[in-house]
Amino acid sequence: MTRLIEKMIERLRAMPEGQQDTLAEFVLHELAEDERWARTTQEHAAKLRGLADQIVADDANGRCEPLDPERL
Repeated sequence: MTRLIEKMIERLRAMPEGQQDTLAEFVLHELAEDERWARTTQEHAAKLRGLADQIVADDANGRCEPLDPERL
């Protein structure tokens, strides 16, 4: 375990149990979301690559409008 993780755990131990649980739920949720994102990205890599290739081709052929931050 890294020193930073150990430092974090030490600070968590000083918190009330309710706060510890809230932070633990948040971290576990974020880890699960990261795993889901990685898995679905891997599962759909070919489709994502195809979409990216299409966007690059459309841009190269002048079929994309420049982004105007004032119109967002």
